[in-house]
Amino acid sequence: MRTSTRPTPASGRRQAVPSPWPRPPVWLSATLLACAIAAIRLAMVVFAPYERAVGLFDDDAFYYFGVARHIAGGDGSTFNGLDPTNGYHPLWLLVLVPVFSVAQGHAALVVVTLVSAGLAVASARQLDRIGKLTGRPVLTLVFAAPLLVVGAAGPSFWYSGMETGLLLFALLWLAATYLRTDGFTAERFGPGHARMAGALMALAVLARLDTVFPMAVLGVLSAGMWARAGRPWLRLSLWLAAYPAIALAVYMSVNVALFDTALPVSGQAKALGGTAFNVDVIRQFLSSPVLFGQSTWLGAIGLVVVGAALASRVSGRLGHSARYGAVILAGGMLTVGYYAVTSSWQLWPWYFSAAPLAIALAGPAMAARWKTPARRLLAAALVLLVVATVGANAVRATGGGVARSAFIEAGPRVAAQIDALLPLGEPIAIGDRAGSLGYHLNRPVVHLEGLVNSAAHLDAMRTGRVAEFLAMRGVVLYARGDAEPGDPDPTHPGCVRFTEPQQGGGTKARIVVCERDLLLTTPLGDGTSYRVWRYRANLAG
Repeated sequence: MRTSTRPTPASGRRQAVPSPWPRPPVWLSATLLACAIAAIRLAMVVFAPYERAVGLFDDDAFYYFGVARHIAGGDGSTFNGLDPTNGYHPLWLLVLVPVFSVAQGHAALVVVTLVSAGLAVASARQLDRIGKLTGRPVLTLVFAAPLLVVGAAGPSFWYSGMETGLLLFALLWLAATYLRTDGFTAERFGPGHARMAGALMALAVLARLDTVFPMAVLGVLSAGMWARAGRPWLRLSLWLAAYPAIALAVYMSVNVALFDTALPVSGQAKALGGTAFNVDVIRQFLSSPVLFGQSTWLGAIGLVVVGAALASRVSGRLGHSARYGAVILAGGMLTVGYYAVTSSWQLWPWYFSAAPLAIALAGPAMAARWKTPARRLLAAALVLLVVATVGANAVRATGGGVARSAFIEAGPRVAAQIDALLPLGEPIAIGDRAGSLGYHLNRPVVHLEGLVNSAAHLDAMRTGRVAEFLAMRGVVLYARGDAEPGDPDPTHPGCVRFTEPQQGGGTKARIVVCERDLLLTTPLGDGTSYRVWRYRANLAG
């Protein structure tokens, strides 16, 4: 039987006492499982042809890659070389800039995967720490299995090229700190511990800015506990909030100085118009993430697991883990609610990491009475299932033919075709599906959705001057990555109108192109096509 140590009341020294929880086998470790998954993902990127490797990342990741490449090249924070942009979460971009300073092309994707693998393994190490702190390492592994599966396949939280892997690492590190200090209630918890926790909260917020919601929930919960316990709650709360507040103040000040707007243009672009309550994102939250094209319903499952964990009233660090999981889930729900109120756009896979993370943290409290042999057997089965699922996804993804990745994989090939169109090197405008394509183009890309454009583009959208904006940038081509036929334009026979952005029901711009100006049509494996027209500014209305 394993032993642990605890202080004796008389001497304060630590003595060995029997632990009721046997140490699990070494191979029942989230860290080792994450290492196996990392090896699979790295092999996928290293050995796949470049076009297949491109398809292993989300399209929006190439917005990050493009901006990081421009910064590394000394061009400043821009995606297209024309307009400054802050349409990204800052910490992940800072991580990527050194990558694109030393690597390009296929090598850059390999290095990004190495960085992502490091974050995944570090996150798993925090899961093992949490299991040890709660005394339920096997149960923690069991309930972390959904997170590890969808984190490497499906939405691929750690390996998609997006900021979610960094966010998960920060939240799990904070979770381990929360447990180690008994939910910030340990007797020794003072201003120094509050500052440390606040620094981790700032790290999480800079990793993804809308993490202010769960961090605010955690701050309010902590302040309430301190007040009930007669602790100096105001002083501790101020120390806890200091680093996140300073980080956000510096971030917003830099934005105003460099980009003429305090907040990222990506969020502002999604919030333009379309004020009706967006019910669809609530359904997305409940049914997401998607794995192999099927809804996992982890959002709904997370609500059940967290509710059952809190109802079990488990005490000690196991109870603290359940409460932290509830904080994460509540923060995720507030985030989705915020987007439902402020934006008519749909949300994307990286928005839905809260539920599987909450399941990993709260699940052990719900199942604390399971017998040890059952836990080990289930854990062993889940380890094999996770590896098998990630391996099957690797075969499927690197073999091509995955509809979701078809337009991303086509980016390098279509970019080469567009680069050959006359006039060479002149700007092209495109809205949706501009990430991989724009990254691989050797001409400026004016992004009509505005996610990686400028504050000036947002002003043009608000005031209906998009045509003027495109003319000032010298746009000569217009591209789409869908199968929409467009609406006939009554004032220009043989021409059609498209609206941009395609997403949401907010502010729109009208783009008019004519059949005679269609220069390129490249069919894609998902049934759509990349189409390119010559853009004539005089047709804009």
